Amino acid sequence: MTTEPDISVFRPDRPGIRKVLGDLEAEIMELIWARPPGQGTLVREVFEILYERRRIAYTTVMNTMTRLAKKRLLRVEKQDLAYVYYPNFTQQEFVSRFVGRILEDLFVNFSGATLESLVKLPDQGAAAHAYQLLDEITRRRAEEEGE
Repeated sequence: MTTEPDISVFRPDRPGIRKVLGDLEAEIMELIWARPPGQGTLVREVFEILYERRRIAYTTVMNTMTRLAKKRLLRVEKQDLAYVYYPNFTQQEFVSRFVGRILEDLFVNFSGATLESLVKLPDQGAAAHAYQLLDEITRRRAEEEGE
């Protein structure tokens, strides 16, 4: 079973996955997710694409991919002389996990305000999904406390 991604930052003013990842981290993950599932990625492959867009150092890409592995978004395997990176999550799985984690944090720390805000959401489909996530969070936390 894959461990949870290490998400410690939330920037509500940023778009998409940049709410929880830096710009370069997000760009690298988007490139990796665009590849066929199960296909590994070399630092050089990512570097060459990014270098066409902007002049960036190979070591910057390498260090960022290493950081993404430490954050558990990527796993790395040594093959011959190269390190091959694979995503631990699809883009949708990653988004679901970080949304669930943020929602859990809000619910645990501000349960009343979180529930009040869900009632006011204009998209009731999204609200229903959020309530479902909150039910899962409540059930999981009860099981953890019961152990």
